[in-house]
Amino acid sequence: MRSISPYLDTAFSFDSPGSLAEAGVLDASSARVMGSATGHYRAQTVHGGLQYFDCNLQFPEPLRIDKVLQQSLCIVQVFDGAWQHTVDGKLNSYAPGQLHMLGLGESLEAQDQLPANSHARMAGVRIAGDYLHELARDDAQLMPLLALAADGMRFDQLPQWPTISRLFQQLYLSPYTGALRRLHCESLSLAIVLELASHLIGHRPAEKPQDRGHRDLAIETRRQLDANLNAPPTAATLARQLGVSETTLRRAFSHEYGRSLLQYVRQQRMELARALLLERRWQVSQVAYQVGYANPANFCHAYKAYFGRSPGAE
Repeated sequence: MRSISPYLDTAFSFDSPGSLAEAGVLDASSARVMGSATGHYRAQTVHGGLQYFDCNLQFPEPLRIDKVLQQSLCIVQVFDGAWQHTVDGKLNSYAPGQLHMLGLGESLEAQDQLPANSHARMAGVRIAGDYLHELARDDAQLMPLLALAADGMRFDQLPQWPTISRLFQQLYLSPYTGALRRLHCESLSLAIVLELASHLIGHRPAEKPQDRGHRDLAIETRRQLDANLNAPPTAATLARQLGVSETTLRRAFSHEYGRSLLQYVRQQRMELARALLLERRWQVSQVAYQVGYANPANFCHAYKAYFGRSPGAE
């Protein structure tokens, strides 16, 4: 797995002040943490080189984190509260309700420092520098992203951007767990990256006619998803198996079926769940497990959001 930053994949929830140094948030060999927090933090690498994270933390005492950030691009939505850090001697402040972008062209020393009784609720996507180059090789329209992580540091507060803000809200409120949550995070995180790239080139990519090869690719992708609805393969796994880039696979599928991989999986799961419920041989929790939900409550929430009624009403 590519190293993106000293921030590790982890999740915690503190009801009372807990030590951040002991929470496994950062790599102890490359960072030093002083301070405690209440609330939650979670981070997950959803693709080699792509990490999603979010938090809702209160800091009862001053927080200080000394670390080294590697070449990367980070897009952050601050829902409320605030955050600030110094990178290469320059203070960067993240304002509430705003989108921000931090691009690093090399490894740089950084320091987070927040006062006592402050708080931060935010979400973000971290993209490793080498993964940015990989994306740009697959699709030239993503080349503008490389300029954001060129030499030195670039920090910008982005303009109001309803599309990206909405994607971050969906990620933060994701009802899924397990493999489906990872697929959800991967899909929406990449959508954020593509939205930013589209903005940088000044227009959205024009749709291209799909040839027979792309139609066959979409059909085979659908077949594999249908065969593994309870534990769907990731886009990266499917692309590797089928010998194409993720970008090509996603576009072929979306063009053929008019929806994303995630939307298709969700639809098929809900339709299968309804068919099982109508057989009246299964309890709601049993149906939830059969269609890939580890938590029946999350299944009930997703089912009601899709059909407008609870599973029990069937």
